[in-house]
Amino acid sequence: MASVGLLGDRHELEALFDELAAELHRLETSAEIVMVGGSWMLWHAKRLATRDVDSARRFATDLSQAIARVGARHELSPHWLNDNAAAYWPTGASYDECELVYERGPLRVRTPSADIMFVMKLCRASPQDREDMISLWPFCTFTTAEDAVQAFRGSYPNESDDEYLADYVGEIVTAANRAAHSAEQ
Repeated sequence: MASVGLLGDRHELEALFDELAAELHRLETSAEIVMVGGSWMLWHAKRLATRDVDSARRFATDLSQAIARVGARHELSPHWLNDNAAAYWPTGASYDECELVYERGPLRVRTPSADIMFVMKLCRASPQDREDMISLWPFCTFTTAEDAVQAFRGSYPNESDDEYLADYVGEIVTAANRAAHSAEQ
């Protein structure tokens, strides 16, 4: 594992999922995770580390014992896997459209598209989310900042209207284009 309390690459996530699948098998239960946030970024090699695995799908059963046991073996938080991100799942998005990226016995892990990740991060918009959106932009299907804003508004119809949102996304697009240009040189 990476530093204590940090997950450092996709292989570490897979190893944790292997252990969780064994725990779920022992408990005779199953789970489906829709991996988002920093763990999505780590899985797709868009970030160097994360502290937890966020699921945008609520767990159907209580997984706390299995999660805590796996976490304790690796000096991770007892909540290293949680379903707190379910509150940010976009209106109209389907879990079934997410890509199945891991399956072992009773555990299935899916990941949404880069577009869904972008609007979820835009909804939350922490400084880390901004950096993640810059990394995500080249993998999105949006062609303009306005396309992303429209997707956001459709995904979160109850969010208050922000007259500066298109400018903010435009700044992200500019930063993403600058980063891509720098990488080419």
